[in-house]
Amino acid sequence: MNSGLSKFEVNCGSLVDIGKTRTSNQDEVIVCPELGFFAVSDGMGGLKDGGKTSYMIKEVLPGMIEQAKRQLEEQLEKQSNPAPAAQDDESVMTLTDEEFLEAASKLLTNSVSVLSDSIYESGNEGHAIEYGATLCGVWLMQKHAIFVNIGDSRGYLLKRGAREITQITKDHNIAALLVESGDLTKEQAKHHHTSSRITRFMGMPHPAVADTFLIEIEPGDTLLFCSDGLHGMLEDEQLFAILSKEEDPQTACKALIDAANEAGGKDNISAVCVRITGKEPAKGTFRDTVKRFSFLRLINPKSSENKD
Repeated sequence: MNSGLSKFEVNCGSLVDIGKTRTSNQDEVIVCPELGFFAVSDGMGGLKDGGKTSYMIKEVLPGMIEQAKRQLEEQLEKQSNPAPAAQDDESVMTLTDEEFLEAASKLLTNSVSVLSDSIYESGNEGHAIEYGATLCGVWLMQKHAIFVNIGDSRGYLLKRGAREITQITKDHNIAALLVESGDLTKEQAKHHHTSSRITRFMGMPHPAVADTFLIEIEPGDTLLFCSDGLHGMLEDEQLFAILSKEEDPQTACKALIDAANEAGGKDNISAVCVRITGKEPAKGTFRDTVKRFSFLRLINPKSSENKD
């Protein structure tokens, strides 16, 4: 199927399971191939309205990504068909591939931050935190994948022909900080009591800052997004083995969740699997002319408001 502004077609699968020990489900998946956007959101179990938060993200974020996609499409249209006056305009700049992808990344992080702030202001401001969820996903852009993450859900990449799976995102929890400081090994952190103490999440006090990772992709690559109910129960080697064996993304998601349940199923489990298919895009760039003012407004809508 076609996938938004990506040059590749994709096959995707997704699945959510309550697990073996929980009495309710607070995980959600977002699958929007027409936007090239895929994600998981895990409502924080220790909060009163964690499940409501992940549901809000599922319902609202796709519309924000659609708006961002339209902005990028308008920019591409301007570049393809510049106004005659633009050729003599000294304010005109050349927009490179890298700058276009940077603009897309900033639109993505801005959308996540705005939504998180809205959740905080509507449910958490002025009293104890009740709303919170993780978010981990990808926006496919030309021949790149822009991973976005806030919380401890994870995004993985399995390159075509690779012998191991690679975790692209970084966990936002205390255990990960202890690994960075050298106080824990990665293996110790997996089951350490601080692994459940999230340092960044949707609905947190301002500012909510999501990480982004720009990865070049090609046909045959596989992207996996999952909550800690999956990656907390299975080793990376098990994820690799299942994704390598199961060609169909939906079948792969079911096999992953079945394996997590067999390992104990201690939490809700969610997975989104995206297989990159189709031909590699033709060599080329986005390079053309756009007005600097328009570009700055695209990546930072408030920039023009701050000028004297």
